[in-house]
Amino acid sequence: MSRTSRRLGLVEWIMTTATHAIDLAPNRHDDINDRALTEMFRRTTFRWDSYMLGCRHVHLRNSHDRLKVIALPEKLSTNPHLHCFADLSEAQWGDQLRQLPWEWKLEQIWQEVTEGSGTIHITADFDRGAAVYRTKEALRHDHDYLHSWDFHRDDKLKERRCAPRHQRRAAVRRCRTHQ
Repeated sequence: MSRTSRRLGLVEWIMTTATHAIDLAPNRHDDINDRALTEMFRRTTFRWDSYMLGCRHVHLRNSHDRLKVIALPEKLSTNPHLHCFADLSEAQWGDQLRQLPWEWKLEQIWQEVTEGSGTIHITADFDRGAAVYRTKEALRHDHDYLHSWDFHRDDKLKERRCAPRHQRRAAVRRCRTHQ
């Protein structure tokens, strides 16, 4: 697959699946490299899942129930940051998006992960132009991007039939009451 078709496939996933664009900047230029930025992304997505699902042992949950986000690292040598696209749809999260203060919590999580120096910008309505701009680095031959499910256990990546929404809500309630 050529880099151009790979980028176009990425843009198509973004335009068909992602509901929000999220820019994450650690604002720490001295000690941030690719590995550190990846670890920050991993910790952020794990803590997001823990908050939204209401349980500590989120690593035991199936990937289907967890956050789906693609992050594109950019300017690693000068101003490292991540352009992310996430599925924060009601189909994925149900009533939790309305019941939980998720935007504030995501900002708080990022602040804690970056030890107070990070900034976050969340955009709900982005267009194709924004997706193309944020994926511009995907054309480079050495560029790689991150998926939140890259950090999930292999046995939790298996596709499974989607449980009816009321069953998922009941599972979340059970998980929250057993903390």
